[in-house]
Amino acid sequence: MSIYSERLAKLKKEIAIIESKKNTNFKKHQKEMIKFIHGRIDKVEFEVNSKTIILEMGDEKKGFRHILEKHFNPNDLETMDILNLPIIFKNALQLSQIGISNNALSVYKMLKNQKDLRLVTDETKTDKLVVTSYRKN
Repeated sequence: MSIYSERLAKLKKEIAIIESKKNTNFKKHQKEMIKFIHGRIDKVEFEVNSKTIILEMGDEKKGFRHILEKHFNPNDLETMDILNLPIIFKNALQLSQIGISNNALSVYKMLKNQKDLRLVTDETKTDKLVVTSYRKN
C-alpha cells in the first residue's frame, strides 16, 4: 500500500470517528473538504485575501496528495487542520519571499491554535492551485 493510500485511509477513519461523536455538526467548508477527501468532488475552492485558491489532487510535489504524503502527521497537519484549510487561511498574511526559491510561488502564513501554518500557492495561474500546506516548526 502506498503512503498516500495509508494516510488517506487514516484520514477517513479519523473523520468517521469525529462524525460518530454526538453533536458533531460540520460546517459548510468542512463538508466540502469531506466530499473532496471521499472523491465525490474533484476540487475544493476557497478565498485567501480576495484570491480564489483551488485544492486539487495534484501529485507528490503539489496538491492534496503532497499534503497527505508529506505533511499529514502528528507533528505537522492534523485531521482538523486539513478539514479547516479553507478557513484557516481566510485572513492569512502573505509573506514576502521568505523561504521560497521559486518566484512564481507565494507563501501565506496563519497563526492558529499556537500553530504556525503555511499555504504555498502558484501565482502564475489565474485560478490558484494549492501547492502545499504545512506547519512551520
